[in-house]
Amino acid sequence: MTKTLRRLWRAIAAAPRAYVRQWAAAIAIFTATLALLTPAAQAQETETADARAFLVTPLSFVKETDLDFGIIIPGNSDGTVFMDSTGAITTTNGITVQTGTQQPARFWGYGQFNQRVLININQNTYTLTRVGGTETMLYDQVTIGSQPPILITTRPTRFRIANPDGYFAFTIAGRLQVAEDQAPGVYEGEFTVTLEYE
Repeated sequence: MTKTLRRLWRAIAAAPRAYVRQWAAAIAIFTATLALLTPAAQAQETETADARAFLVTPLSFVKETDLDFGIIIPGNSDGTVFMDSTGAITTTNGITVQTGTQQPARFWGYGQFNQRVLININQNTYTLTRVGGTETMLYDQVTIGSQPPILITTRPTRFRIANPDGYFAFTIAGRLQVAEDQAPGVYEGEFTVTLEYE
């Protein structure tokens, strides 16, 4: 390539002025073409995102979120953490809950305006067990986020769908019993909610 450029410059120097302009134009076009053909350095990054769809069909019942009492710091004696249907927390005996880490369980259904539904749970008290251990905490006084919020038990409670479109949502929360010397860790348990359309 270097020899070719030298010959080109010699030819330009020996050529009459009219040819010099033509050769200069040809070199400019050649240089521009090379620039276009040379790949430019590019910065490229890739990110991923989750896609989620929440589907409720007629006479269905779907869980949107799980119940999470949040990050709890035990108090100076055995106490309780009570979550209302909005996720607001009340504690006893010096227990602290990190603000914003808690949420009630949330469910959706779809029936008809003024249709009645029966809702109940499978037990009145549940045990949460520490992951990787045997320590437990009790979850009880299960409440449903109706107006006004009420305790829900194994006995079905009747509700009426007030939304003219038939869609409805409700939350489940309640009380967690925390010991003064509760072992640190993540505690998990499961509860079952049954909904029957009448």
